[in-house]
Amino acid sequence: MSDKLKKIIAALLLALPAAAIAQGLHENVSENASEVSQSLIPLEVFVGDQAELRYAFRSAVDFFPNADLVMEKEIDISKFPFKNLNASLTIKSAYFSRNDMEYVISVQIVPWRPGAIEFPPFDLFSVLGLNEKDKNKNISYSILFDPIEIKSIVEKTNLREMQPPAPPFIIPGTTYVLFAISLAALVAFALILRALIKFGDIQRWLNHLSMRRAYRRNSTIAIKKIKRLCKNKKINDIDFCAGLQNITRSYLAFRFDYPFESASARGVRDAFFKICLGEIPSSIAYSVEDLTSMFIRTDYIRYAHDSIDSQLYPPAEHQAKLASYERKSLSDMVLKAIALFESDGASEEELDVL
Repeated sequence: MSDKLKKIIAALLLALPAAAIAQGLHENVSENASEVSQSLIPLEVFVGDQAELRYAFRSAVDFFPNADLVMEKEIDISKFPFKNLNASLTIKSAYFSRNDMEYVISVQIVPWRPGAIEFPPFDLFSVLGLNEKDKNKNISYSILFDPIEIKSIVEKTNLREMQPPAPPFIIPGTTYVLFAISLAALVAFALILRALIKFGDIQRWLNHLSMRRAYRRNSTIAIKKIKRLCKNKKINDIDFCAGLQNITRSYLAFRFDYPFESASARGVRDAFFKICLGEIPSSIAYSVEDLTSMFIRTDYIRYAHDSIDSQLYPPAEHQAKLASYERKSLSDMVLKAIALFESDGASEEELDVL
């Protein structure tokens, strides 16, 4: 035997153990699996239902090293090689768990078409990301789900034609409730319609109500001021008369919307003729005369002091001084007129103030 042939035989003998070792490193460890079982929950799954695909097996391979006896981890569903099944089903979530020596792969799915769905095999180490942690170990653990059968609604109901629409289900007593609601809506609509028709009357009524409140406040202020003026014993006759006139003029100007501030004492009667369109109603005629008399008397007290007229006889009639009872009598004239103007005895139609 030549030397060259001897060298070739020696090289082959040295290569055999290395090849055997390499073959051992690349073997599929799934051959050690035993008691493999697969189940679909529920047993009958229809299109659109959510179901659970459970794949259980026992293996000596430890997928949870340095962990307790009961373990579970969520699987990243994007690592499953199931892209070709996107039109057939959707994977909602997946979990991998261990109980003692038994492993379970649980996949939540929603199928979208009837018939058999076949899954491609996948490497459990790759799906779990274990081979990324130790790249020196070139090992794999192949898993292959059995095909699953998805049923259609047609098979479940045995109906192959469109069914007529079912009548609406009515809860007992609903008819009466609907009738009551309809009646209430009709009444509300009628009220709203009437309100719209009567809007002008309502607007006038609101304006009248607002004006009456303003009149009431105006009269209240005037009455309080007159009473306060009468209680003031320190004020002289001239200032009393001026104060009573100012209070009365301010009240009348607001109440009748007329410039009583510039009206003369004898012009008060003429102002009421204009307000009442040329004829003073009998219900307020006496009050108008009392107010005219009050303005004439108070003007005389204010401006006739030390005048020739004030020296005429008899002094009780001509002197520019109020008698002891006149403050009260003059104030009462104004208070009675205010009470009459704010009462129902003198209507707004008679006074023509609205």
